[in-house]
Amino acid sequence: MEKTMQREGEPRLDALFNIGVKAPNVEEELRFLSAFNPDKVYKVQFGPKEIDAVEIGGVKFFLFPALSYDNYLPKPHPGGIGHVSFMVEDLDKLLAHLDRQGITPFRGPYEGQLGELGKRMVAMFRSPNGTLVSAIPRNVPRGS
Repeated sequence: MEKTMQREGEPRLDALFNIGVKAPNVEEELRFLSAFNPDKVYKVQFGPKEIDAVEIGGVKFFLFPALSYDNYLPKPHPGGIGHVSFMVEDLDKLLAHLDRQGITPFRGPYEGQLGELGKRMVAMFRSPNGTLVSAIPRNVPRGS
């Protein structure tokens, strides 16, 4: 297989924001992750709900007892990583770029309350093998 290098001038995902984990038993998940001596354990406001979060090595794990997009996932989804979120410089450019390749979001773009980021647009994609990836604009939300 040929190696792919970053293509200059094309939009891309460029920084990991968080790893969302479906944890039907959040307390057990917190205990497990806390065993790794995390940088911090804290709460994050997501819309009307507050969720638990653990940061390890600069990577944020957001723990959800249920996922707002559970109805998009194959049943049963017992738990584990629900999605991986990346920051992007320009969400509209990324969406247009992916659309030209036949890749469209399965959800969004929609506006979500994203903890420390505040309100941002989010687009969610599903890989051919079922991995969920979300793209979030790094800077000012669209339409603001």
